[in-house]
This record gives sequence, structure tokens and C-alpha cells, in this order.
Amino acid sequence: MCLRRVSVNLLFHQSSVRRSIMGAENSSQQAAQGGNVLIVDSDSMTGELVQFRLESEGFRSEIITDGRTALDRDLTEFNVILVDLMNQEFNGLMFTQAVKRNPDTFNIPVIICSVKSSEDDIVDGLDAGADDYISKPFSSRELIARVRSMIRRRRMMSVRRVSNIVRFNDLVLDLGAGTAFIDGEQISLTRTEYVILAMFMRNRNSFFERVEIRREAWEDDGEVSDRAVDTNISRLRKKLGEYGRHIINRQGFGYGFVE
Repeated sequence: MCLRRVSVNLLFHQSSVRRSIMGAENSSQQAAQGGNVLIVDSDSMTGELVQFRLESEGFRSEIITDGRTALDRDLTEFNVILVDLMNQEFNGLMFTQAVKRNPDTFNIPVIICSVKSSEDDIVDGLDAGADDYISKPFSSRELIARVRSMIRRRRMMSVRRVSNIVRFNDLVLDLGAGTAFIDGEQISLTRTEYVILAMFMRNRNSFFERVEIRREAWEDDGEVSDRAVDTNISRLRKKLGEYGRHIINRQGFGYGFVE
């Protein structure tokens, strides 16, 4: 407890000195050039100290002390999320899992910051979807370096992934990851079902004959019957729920996804 207090006081002292040196105008200009960081930590004092350090390095930041409240925020505004494991009913692991299940937020880097530092704790955090794990007390320089690294990595990945996301309302396909979501919940599709859906959604309002679907969805379509195509599309419609009605069979044209 004493070591933690000393570490927190030292961090506060460093942040306060740095902030007093920087002018308000200069700080605002740097913030526009940095990134936007969300701090989710039930310990508001620790959160404020981290916030001071981030802002002194040119970041904008916001503190939320409850995971459920944080999920109600528009998380797409943030470049990185720092989350404590939090000893709450809805803890940091649950928050991380919720962020990573949502197709709108799953690519936002999440760094878990926690006093828990055992191997099991770190493994649990990474298994929950965290992109990094840093144990408290930590060096503020190390934290800033990791935040910057995550922002650089996300920008590089965003450039690569932008053409891989196909969306129709709340039905989202990530063609790079081979995943599909409805209302933020991942759909369990077979490879064949997924390939057919991707084919349809990449070419909405177009129609494909069964032979074209066989060539796209089966590696060896020589032994695949028209009935197998119909059966897979029928299963796919059921798994898509209300979106299944957008897959239609137009006589003389074939199957397609119609908006």
C-alpha cells in the first residue's frame, strides 16, 4: 500500500510540474495532434493521474469509472482504451470482451492496466481480447510508449482493413477475419455459408446461377449438386434471422442479396 502511494504521488508530481510548464494554448494544440484515450478505472484518483500524464504528452482523454457506463459511450471516438480489471460486478474483463464482440469497436486497442500481475491474470486479460497488459505501478514513460505504439498499429491496420468491411445495416462482414456479426453478436457460419454470404453481400442486387455459386463456395464443385446449393442457402437464411429475407431466388436469374 505504501509503495503504491509513493508511486502515485511521484506520478502526480511529475504530471503537475509538466502541466504547469505547458501553456493552455500549447496543450490544446498538442492534444489535437495526439490521440483520444478512454480511461476506464473505478479508482478515479488513479485515473486522473494517468489523465494528467497523457494530456501533458498531447493526448485528449476521458475518465469513466464504471464499465457499463463506458459501453454506453460512443467508443468509436477513441484511439485507445485503458481499462483496469476493477473489482465490480461488471469488471474489466467483461468490458473488454464486450468491446471486442462489437464489430464497431473490436479493432480499438484495449490495454489492461492492473495491480494484478500473475501469469494467470495476464493470460485471462489477453484471452478476453486485450491487445496489451501492463501491471501497476507502471512507468508513465512506458505507458505513453505503449499507447503511441497501439495508435500507430491501429492506423496501419485501419488502412488495410477499410476495404475488408462489408456492411448492410447491422449485418457486418469482416472479409479479412472471416467473421460475420448481427447487432454486434457473431454469427456461427460454416465456411461454405460464409463464402456464399460474402459473395452475395459484395455484389448486392446482383444474381448468381447455382453453377456460379458452386464455383465460388466449393473447392471442388464437380460433385456438388444444385440441391446442396439450395440447402446451404436455406440454412444461411435461417441463421441470418430477419436479414435472411434479403436473400431471394429470382426465377431465371438465380440467387442474390437484395437491399
